[in-house]
Amino acid sequence: MITLKDYQIRVLDTLRDFFRQCSKTGRPEIAYQEAQLNNGRSPVRYIPVTASGIMPGMPYVCVRVPTGGGKTLLACYTTGLAINELLRAERAVVLWLVPSNTILDQTAEALRNPRHAYRRALDLSCGSVEVLTIEEALQVSRATVEGQTIVIVATIQSFRVEDTTGRKVYAQNGVFSEHILNVPIDRLDDLLPGADGKPKPSLVNMLRLQRPIVIVDEAHNARTDLSFATLGNLLPSCVIEFTATPDLTKQASNVLHHVSAAELKTANMIKLPIRIIMRHPSQRDQLLAEATTLRADLEKLAIAESQKTGEYLRPIMLIQAERVDACEPLRSKLVSEFNIDKDQIKISIGKLDELKNVLDITSPKCAVRFIITVEKLREGWDCPFAYVLCSLKETHSATAIEQIVGRILRLPKAEAKQHPDLNCAYAFSVSQSISEVLNEFKEALEHNGFTSAEAERIILPVPQGALPFGVQPKTAHFEPAKEIDLEIAAMQTPSLVGKVNIDLTRGEVTINIPLNKDETEQLTSCMKTPEAKQRIENLNMLVKETEKAFGEGTEILLSSGYQSRFDFIVPRLCIKENQTLLEFESTFLIEHDWKLSEKDASLSQDYNPLIRPDAKAGLVDISKAGKIETSEVRETPAIEYMANLHQSVMELQGTGDWTMENLVVWLDRHIDHRDIPLSESAVFIMKVIRGLMAKFSISDVNMLVIDRFRLRDEIETRIQQHRDSERNKAFQSLLLPKSPLEVSNEFSINFKDIIYDPSWLYKGSYQFKKHYYGPKPGELDEHTSKGAIKEEFQCAQFIDGQSEIRYWVRNLPRRSTSFRLLTTKDWFYPDFICQLNDGRILVVEYKGEHIFEFAPEEEKKAIGAVWAGRSNGKCLFVMPTKKNLGEICDAIRKSK
Repeated sequence: MITLKDYQIRVLDTLRDFFRQCSKTGRPEIAYQEAQLNNGRSPVRYIPVTASGIMPGMPYVCVRVPTGGGKTLLACYTTGLAINELLRAERAVVLWLVPSNTILDQTAEALRNPRHAYRRALDLSCGSVEVLTIEEALQVSRATVEGQTIVIVATIQSFRVEDTTGRKVYAQNGVFSEHILNVPIDRLDDLLPGADGKPKPSLVNMLRLQRPIVIVDEAHNARTDLSFATLGNLLPSCVIEFTATPDLTKQASNVLHHVSAAELKTANMIKLPIRIIMRHPSQRDQLLAEATTLRADLEKLAIAESQKTGEYLRPIMLIQAERVDACEPLRSKLVSEFNIDKDQIKISIGKLDELKNVLDITSPKCAVRFIITVEKLREGWDCPFAYVLCSLKETHSATAIEQIVGRILRLPKAEAKQHPDLNCAYAFSVSQSISEVLNEFKEALEHNGFTSAEAERIILPVPQGALPFGVQPKTAHFEPAKEIDLEIAAMQTPSLVGKVNIDLTRGEVTINIPLNKDETEQLTSCMKTPEAKQRIENLNMLVKETEKAFGEGTEILLSSGYQSRFDFIVPRLCIKENQTLLEFESTFLIEHDWKLSEKDASLSQDYNPLIRPDAKAGLVDISKAGKIETSEVRETPAIEYMANLHQSVMELQGTGDWTMENLVVWLDRHIDHRDIPLSESAVFIMKVIRGLMAKFSISDVNMLVIDRFRLRDEIETRIQQHRDSERNKAFQSLLLPKSPLEVSNEFSINFKDIIYDPSWLYKGSYQFKKHYYGPKPGELDEHTSKGAIKEEFQCAQFIDGQSEIRYWVRNLPRRSTSFRLLTTKDWFYPDFICQLNDGRILVVEYKGEHIFEFAPEEEKKAIGAVWAGRSNGKCLFVMPTKKNLGEICDAIRKSK
C-alpha cells in the first residue's frame, strides 16, 4: 500500500481540479487561474503553447518539485487523473518523455516492475497498463492498444526525423495497417498521408489517432520550439511537465503547483540543512581526513539507531577529485593512509564506471562507502545513503556540482531518523573564500529546483574550528565554580529568559537563538576566564549560522516565539460523544438518518445527454467574490478543443454492449460517496437513469453510456446538493445554545509542536516583528498580480502593530495541523491566529468588503462565533474588512 505525503496529496488535488475544470469548460486558462486562487496565490496569466501543430486550447501545465520530491511517483498518479478527469476515458496512450536513454532504461524498468512503487501507482490510477519502449511500440498491435492503457517511454529525440529512431516512427509500417482501419471520417484529416494520399500506417499516425497524454518527466530538452513542434506532430491531448527547474523565460512553463523545501523537509523527503565545511586549498588532506572521520561517525550513529529501529543505513561519501587522472591515486591514498578497504571505494568517471557492477548499493552485503568522481555521477544514479560530499576541486561552477549535490539530498526511506545528525547532509569544499563556496552551493541548489531564498536558508556554513557534527543541542559545559560566576549568572539569567538556559548545578549553558551584541556581553560577563568567554562567543556564532537554516539572510533575527519554544495553544471546536471529546468534523453533520434513495433524482435542466456541448470563447476576470468569472464573446472553432477531444476519444473507445446494471455499477464506482451506503447510492443512480430515459425517450441505455463521464459529473453534483442540504440542517442545529459543541484545551493544537511548512514565504521588504515563526510569514503576498497592495497583507501589518498582541501566525490552508473550523461544505482555515498578552486567543478571518455578505462567509462567521462563545471568554473571533480593521482592537478590548 502506497501512503502519499500530505504535499503530494495537495499536488494531486490541484491537478484533479485543473483537469476537471478543463474538461467541463474547455478553457485551461480559467482552470489554471482558479487553481492558483485555490492555493492562495495571486493568479498569473496562463501562456498557451504556440508552437506549430499544437492546437489552441490544449492544456499545458507544469508541476515544480525540487530534487528528492518524488516527481515520477506524482507523474504516475497524474496519468490516471488525466485519463479519467480530462479525457473522460477508460484508457489512453501515454507518451512518457525522459531526458536520456539511460533514464529511459531505468524508468521503463521501474514502471514494469510490479513490486516498484511507480508501477503500483500506475496500476492504482490507470487499471491495466502495458509499458513499452519506442522499439517495442513499433510492433504494438491494435488489440493491445484497445485493451489497456499504453505507456510509451521515450526521449524527445526519438520523434525527430533526423534521428534514426525518429525516421522509423514516421516511416510506413505494416503493423499499423490495422490501427487505421475504419477510422471515423472526421478523423481522417488528423492522419499524415502516404505517397498515395491515404493515411500512412505508421507509429506516428497511431499516436495522432489516440491523442496521447504527454508526461514530461524532467526532460529539459523538451521545452524548445523545435521540441514543441515535434510534439505537435503527435497531436497530444495535453502536456504535463514535472521538473525541478521550469522554464520561466522563452517558452514559459505554466507552473500550476510549486512544492517548497519546507514541505519536503516536513514530509521527511530530504536531508536538511546542508552543513558546509570549507578549508584552504593547502589543507586538502585535512579536509579529506575530516570528511572521512565524519562519515565514520555517521555510520556509528546509524548502527546504534538500527539496533533500536531495525533500519539498515550505511552512510556513503561522494568525493569529487581534481582530475580524472587523480581518481586512482586518490583511491590508493584512502587505502594506504586512511586504512580503508579497497572494496569500499568505487570510481565513477566516463568509461570507468564501477557502480555498474553494484547490483544493490543499499544491501547490507554491499561494502561501498566511498565513491570517487570528477564532474558528475552516472546519470540516473540515485542512493539516499549518500550523506557526505567532499570536493577537492578548488574551482568549479554550480553546473559542475549541481548533480552531485542532488545526490546527497534524499533521506533514506523518507522517514525521519531518531538522531538529528542523520537528517542532515554534509558538504566539504576547498576554497580561499567561504562566500564563493556558499554561492556555488546556492546556485547548485537552485539548479535542483529550490528557490534562491530557500537555497540561502538551507545552507549552513560551519565556522572554522567548530565541529560540523553533533552541534544541534547548542550546549556548552563549564565547571560551575571555576568558570562560571554564580552570583552574576543569577542576576543575568532573568533578562535572557527564553534565549539562554543556564543550569548552574550541571554547568550547562544552552543558547536557543542568536544573541545580539549586548546579549552576548551579558552572557560572557557570567564567565570568569577568557577561555570560557571565547567558548560562549563561538557557541553563539554556531547558533547564528544555524539560524540561516530557518530564517532569512545572515543578520540576527528578533527572537520569535517558536525559537524561544513558547507555548501557543489554540483550543479546537469539539463535540462530546460518550463523554469523549472529538474534533468537530464532517461525519457529525451526516450522522442522522437520511436516505439518498428517497431524494429527488432529477438532474439539472441544462443537462441533455443527446446534445454534446460546444465550447465558446470569452473573457476571463476576477469577480467581486474573488473567483474567476468569464463572459461569452463569440463562438469559434479554435476553442472547441476539449469538445472535439472528447468526441475523438468516444469514437475510438466506443461503448460495447452495456446493460443498465453495468452503467449503474460504473457510475457508482466513479462517484465518491464513502458516507453513503451502496444500497442507497445504487437505487438513486438507477432512478436517475430511468428518469433520463423517460424524459428524453431513450430506449437504448448505450446512449447514456456514451455520455457517462458527463453524466457522472451531473449525478455527483446532484448527490452533493442533497448532502449539503442534510449537512446544513445538522449544522444549523449544532449552532443552537444547547448543542454538544465544546471548546477545551484538552483538544487543542500547539504551534510550538508544529513544523511550519508553507509553499512559499513572504518576499516583501516589510519586517514583521511578532510572527510566531519569524519575520517571513508563509503564503502571504504583498501585491496582487497587477501590482496593487493586497488587503490581506495590510491586515497582517495591522495585526503586527497591535500592542495587545504578543504573537500571531499566518494560518496555512489545507494542512491538518493548522487551526480549522467546519462549515457545511468543507473546512475553513482562518487567515490569522493571534496570542494576546493576557493569554487569550484571537482568530482573524479577513474578508474584502465586496464578499462579506456572501452565504459561505456568513457560515464562517457563525461557526467562528460559536467557537468563541463556548470558550468561556478565552477565545475571540472577528471578521474585519479593510475599512473596519479597528474591529480587531474593539474585539480585544470589549471582551476584557
